[in-house]
Amino acid sequence: MRDALLGLAENPALSGDLFARLVACGDEDVLYAPATRERLTPSQVDALLALGDTPLTRHLVRSGPVPWPDVPEDHPGRTLDAVLGGVAPGAVWWEAARDPDPETRQEVGCEDLDAPADVIATLAHDPDPRVVASAAGNPRLPPVLLPRLARHPSTVVREAVAGNENAPAALLSALLADGGHPAPTRCGACHRREAACPDHAPGVRRVRLAAAGHPAVPPAGLAAFLDAPEVWTVTTFAARTDLPTEFLDRLAAHPTADVRAVIAANSAVPEALLRTLASDPAPEVRRAITENPAVPLDLLVTVATHERLPGEPAPRVESATELELRTLASSRVAQVRALVADRTQLPGDLVERLVADPDPGVARRIAARPELAPDQLAELVDRHGPHVFSSVVAHPDCPAALLHRMVTNPATGRRVRRQIARHPAARPETLLLCLAAEDPDVRRYAAAHPALPVPVLESLIAGPDETLAGAAAENPGLPTPLMERIATHAR
Repeated sequence: MRDALLGLAENPALSGDLFARLVACGDEDVLYAPATRERLTPSQVDALLALGDTPLTRHLVRSGPVPWPDVPEDHPGRTLDAVLGGVAPGAVWWEAARDPDPETRQEVGCEDLDAPADVIATLAHDPDPRVVASAAGNPRLPPVLLPRLARHPSTVVREAVAGNENAPAALLSALLADGGHPAPTRCGACHRREAACPDHAPGVRRVRLAAAGHPAVPPAGLAAFLDAPEVWTVTTFAARTDLPTEFLDRLAAHPTADVRAVIAANSAVPEALLRTLASDPAPEVRRAITENPAVPLDLLVTVATHERLPGEPAPRVESATELELRTLASSRVAQVRALVADRTQLPGDLVERLVADPDPGVARRIAARPELAPDQLAELVDRHGPHVFSSVVAHPDCPAALLHRMVTNPATGRRVRRQIARHPAARPETLLLCLAAEDPDVRRYAAAHPALPVPVLESLIAGPDETLAGAAAENPGLPTPLMERIATHAR
């Protein structure tokens, strides 16, 4: 019955009284289940806080449902937890920014938080370089402070400046060239030693790489990084559309396919170079051409003819004129027609034409379109069978009868059965078939489905399969008397 008790704690339909009973049981696992819900009422939050459990209180405060006045005054880490939970008033931010622990001050400066700009500015003058670095990379830092921080003795701070979205181009150029002036005297490794490192070259390199990856750095300074071994930086600036042609040529010949793939998708690449990349030995480079918004349609068709493409809208097809779109929809290449089926907006007659397409790949793409009616989904299932089941099940308006029909098909795969067991339109008889499936995930999803009859839920909760008992107890369709019966097992 323990799994059922844990499942009940997760049940979104749990009443206030039952919630209080579970909280009072003192079982840590049961306790944390309701505490991690997306929505908690104020009374539920109060009940959890009243337990005085420090980790639980920390979780509640950091996840945001506890207003600052309700955070217990004796809670350890009260200030930082309120800051991380976004419930701290201005005075508390200042208190956290003056905390004696540098790790706390570093957290306050993190850009993921909404610290006031004046607090960030204060942290930029902190004696600990790691704290200064957290402020230096924060976009809420007053930009007037960036030039001073770019001259900070530590490479850690300069690296953060180079990553700040507000860093000006001239400042980035200086950091890109040689790490900035004057030369740094400390680096990240120095912070872990009493004496300075004999060589700060690795830290300076990180500063330069951070500047190279900034979208505002003038492209001329990137020449020294075109062959850099740090591929993640090269792929970042390879996507820029303001690179000189000679840079694009060199990057298109880069030894790493990831870099060449970014170039293949870059709309600034000249057509001749793009056609050269269509013959690249790496398939990911050739496929990336279809992501290029400026790819000529004939080249797009060529790539689609020979490469297996992901099921995502192609930018060039998205921007195609109606004449171009109809030409593509009439292509003899099925994958080209599938690209049309992926387009966000399609004329109604093209949708109807693609629904009648004989190719299963086109059918899978068109089945996902929200404008398809139930009879069109049934038509696709009639024509293509299990090839389109996954796309049809994913359709929000897939009718219950069609779900049942697919679950009874012996060729239906495990993934589709899982989708059916979770589909809101699934009927009780369909869910009963899912409960008999070999896949434990299918059975678990079916047990948690609100359309499952109450007698079945009762048998699952009392049955030998503890996993199914837990899923059934989590079912929002569980009646209150059955919930109360489970709750009696709370110790």
